[in-house]
Amino acid sequence: MMSIIEIIFFWLTVFTYVAAFCSHLIGFISRKERIVDFALRLLWIGLIFHTAAIITRWVTSGHPPVTDIYELNLTGGWFTLLLFLAFEKPGKVERHIALVVIPVVFLMLGHGYISGTEITPMGPDFRSPWLVVHVIFAWLSFGCYAIATGAAVFLLLKMRNPSKERFRKIPAPETLDTAGYRFIVLGFITHAVMIVSGTIWAKKLWGHYWSWDPLETWSLIAFLFYAFYLHARSFLKWKMKRAAWLTLAGLLILIISFWGVGWFGPNIHPGP
Repeated sequence: MMSIIEIIFFWLTVFTYVAAFCSHLIGFISRKERIVDFALRLLWIGLIFHTAAIITRWVTSGHPPVTDIYELNLTGGWFTLLLFLAFEKPGKVERHIALVVIPVVFLMLGHGYISGTEITPMGPDFRSPWLVVHVIFAWLSFGCYAIATGAAVFLLLKMRNPSKERFRKIPAPETLDTAGYRFIVLGFITHAVMIVSGTIWAKKLWGHYWSWDPLETWSLIAFLFYAFYLHARSFLKWKMKRAAWLTLAGLLILIISFWGVGWFGPNIHPGP
């Protein structure tokens, strides 16, 4: 079970993220940048609590928090938010994308929590550096895709409501389109590293590189979908609205790939 310290840090994380989201939403609707600045500072505080929860889990369990659904979602939410904040600080990504990223992180934490917080021992076969590499790059790719999804949402909102006051400070659709594209490129690269490291780990663990179980299959489907996205942008010139709708479709595939694989049968290894 979770230790008392971990429980405290976990719920501090959740409440801080909720407060940050509500503050950011109020600031966005009222067009008050000071409130948005406060919300982003709350996000950094929440990330500190989140980091403390991860460290506490690591110390309590005696292994990196990557072995069960709760731990995978705990670390995944951390990577996703860290990636957003790292790029938001120097102005590399639109700050209002937080209104998409925070609910995603919140749902990840909720899904992990209701799946059970009991500590799962890490067997000797799972004590491989390739597992850590596999998980880190999986969540880096998801974080990039989540940020790209946020850019796509605001691109569509901006194009649909170009004259509304609350959308005037949002970057031009062309800027959001380019930002989304760059994050998908980065996500595609980290996605490839995730797949390759997973096959190497699988070879050491199960004696074969690929088994076509649901998690592997949907991970490949997601990878091929984003390969199609990049192909469509480069050769079919699908940009702006078409690219944004493709990005939103990609999120649905990711939801299945990361959380819905249980719908398609048992897996030989745990998923988020």
